[in-house]
Amino acid sequence: MSDSNTGIYASFSLEPVEQTFLTEKEGRPIFADKEFVRIFISGDKHTEVYREVTDNDKQRFSQAYKRFKEGAAAREQLTGTPLAQWPYLKPSQIKELEAVNIYTVEQLAALSDTVKQKIGMGANELVAAARAYLATAENSSAASAFAAENERLKDEVTRLQEQMREMASRFEALEKDGEGGKGRSRQAA
Repeated sequence: MSDSNTGIYASFSLEPVEQTFLTEKEGRPIFADKEFVRIFISGDKHTEVYREVTDNDKQRFSQAYKRFKEGAAAREQLTGTPLAQWPYLKPSQIKELEAVNIYTVEQLAALSDTVKQKIGMGANELVAAARAYLATAENSSAASAFAAENERLKDEVTRLQEQMREMASRFEALEKDGEGGKGRSRQAA
């Protein structure tokens, strides 16, 4: 999605459309599946476009269209952390935000000042909390990667220590065999 689409989202669907000419010709309802797009703006429940998909829509919202073609449901076409997965919000706040087409923490963090005014009191705090949450999540993902690498290295050290113990016991066994062999040769002489 390009920068001109900030705050603008799309979901695609397949809808049955009656084929009037064929319906009249056959004397029964005939439908064809057509791709439709629903374009909406986060924070604005009154502005929504619903129409048959154009080539421009496929390019402009290419990631959402790709997910649609792969079988994703409308909400699944949005990428990001669902509001319900963010412990900061109460269920009532989630419903209020969804009513104005805000479904993810990323959408909330990207709200413009105009949209924040429409949401009303507390919107600035919610946006700031969403931005902080995303920044923290980004930092914690690096920490998680470091922790995983640390665990991998600990396992490697343990494996190497076991190898060293095994080699040491083999070396001791070889030395004992060698000492026993030296003793016999002296006795024979």
